[in-house]
Amino acid sequence: MSRRALIAAAGAALLSLALPVAASAHAVLERTVPSQGVDLREQPGEVAFYFDEPVEASFQAVRVYDSSGEQVQGDEVFRPGGESKAVAVHLDPDLPDGSYTATYRVISADSHPVSGGFVFSIGKPSSRAESVASLLSADSSGKVTSTAFWADRWLGYLAIAVGVGGALFLFAVWRPALLASASGDPGWVGAGDAFLARAGLMIGVAAAIGLLASLLAIPLEGASAAGISFWRALEPSNLSEVIDTRFGTLMLVRAAAWLCFAAVLAVAMSRRRLPSLRLAELGASGVAPNRVSPTLTLLGAVALATILATPALAGHASTQDPTAVLLPADLIHVLAMSVWVGGLALLIFALPAATRRLAPASRTELLLACLSRFSRYALAAVIALAVTGTVQAVIEIGRFGALIDTGFGRAVLIKVVLLAVLIGFGAANRRRLIPALRRLADGRQTPGRIGVVLRRNLRLEVALVTVVLAVAAALVSYPPPSESADGPVSGRTTVGPAVLEYTVDPAEVGENQLHLYLFDAEDGSQYTAAREVSARLTDPAADIGPLEVDLRKAGPGHYVSPQAGFGVADDWTVDVTVRTSKFSEDEASFEVPIR
Repeated sequence: MSRRALIAAAGAALLSLALPVAASAHAVLERTVPSQGVDLREQPGEVAFYFDEPVEASFQAVRVYDSSGEQVQGDEVFRPGGESKAVAVHLDPDLPDGSYTATYRVISADSHPVSGGFVFSIGKPSSRAESVASLLSADSSGKVTSTAFWADRWLGYLAIAVGVGGALFLFAVWRPALLASASGDPGWVGAGDAFLARAGLMIGVAAAIGLLASLLAIPLEGASAAGISFWRALEPSNLSEVIDTRFGTLMLVRAAAWLCFAAVLAVAMSRRRLPSLRLAELGASGVAPNRVSPTLTLLGAVALATILATPALAGHASTQDPTAVLLPADLIHVLAMSVWVGGLALLIFALPAATRRLAPASRTELLLACLSRFSRYALAAVIALAVTGTVQAVIEIGRFGALIDTGFGRAVLIKVVLLAVLIGFGAANRRRLIPALRRLADGRQTPGRIGVVLRRNLRLEVALVTVVLAVAAALVSYPPPSESADGPVSGRTTVGPAVLEYTVDPAEVGENQLHLYLFDAEDGSQYTAAREVSARLTDPAADIGPLEVDLRKAGPGHYVSPQAGFGVADDWTVDVTVRTSKFSEDEASFEVPIR
């Protein structure tokens, strides 16, 4: 491969590798019944939330609170009209007049919890209403659980990479490299056994970590989805609810596949049925390849294929259109990542165990044979990552500006930088170190300084890969811009002594409903000290505005504009001013992506 072709492939990869393994978008709330901020004359029979994709509805998905914080909904969550994209709950009969806060906490198609809510009133609004943010915060599982869930995903990704990639390395790189390099010296048998012992240990540890991470993901999902502690999530009833979801079922399947693979690996190791060498049969001289069991190989391949498929099946690739494109792209993406990461891991941690058993010149030959073969597979993996990442990025990222102005985009840029360094190491190895090793092998010389540089590069690559996988595990907490900008936009900020909750619906070009809710920052009551509330719309990029918004008071602490006009698709700024006296006012701003 020429230097120009390698640079082109690396450049393509850098433009597309930003997408995490099984990147996750989140369900977006499209509408509610009753509408957000509405003042009703009569009590509705139910409260319903409608989303843009199917959602899981366990874990007390919908709750409705009165102004004192008491729940006033029935026990059973149901699907209005049998619609998989909606969840609803019946209200208690004969509710008194006042303000009510409805919240939802559902599982998106990517298996991650999505939450939110709104306030509505029956008859005369209450002087105080529970804040959506405070209610959801009270039901949150906390930072410890979310951090543990991130670590669990990271370990799960790492286990897949080392387990799948390591097994492929054994058959696609190690076996042909060993057979091409080995002479009749019986010392090669010891080198092969040393490599297999170290590689088998690494892959076995990966299987154990993968099994544990899969099982731990079930209660962690329950805690995160239901807003409860990890220990409460271990209760049989909560575990059962998670297992009944698609995510829980897939985690059990993945755990079973890891267990099957670990058993196959143990049998193959004990019976010497993995790629290595043995002494030749009686009457012959030298060494011969081990006999590899076709049955064990097939069982292991089925188990690893199952493991490899679970990230895509647990994410949006299996539910988001076009599924026929996204699902295979995601599978190839995970496979390519595994080839790269698993191969690096065995090169740095298992190969030295083999080379230490060989004469200096033979070390160079084996090192060259392994690196030459792995380099070809690594280049193919980079190209596969580039193509599949481009497909996913076009669908999920949507626009270049989102790389800068969204949390998802900024995390993506971190991953791009790390991957750029990784590809740089790979290019240096292929361009300089492998030719240098070839010259040393031709002269029957030891690796020497080249070997030291190579080990340093490989160690740095492995360290960076673990960080890249950690970023990929963290990325699932961010909705991609194409999803987060589709549908109503809501959020929360502070303005002086008050908390401002806002909703822009439907966040599209044209007329939108703008709802502003003010709550006292100390006790959560509706903030009524405002004498005047005003809002202005600005599009800095297009030099539009500020445009005054016609705000009307809809209730205590509630202001609405039914026709807030956003003229172009862009990222708009909404500036809100709350005047509490003739000489005192507070200001706050928030961003609204209009599509």
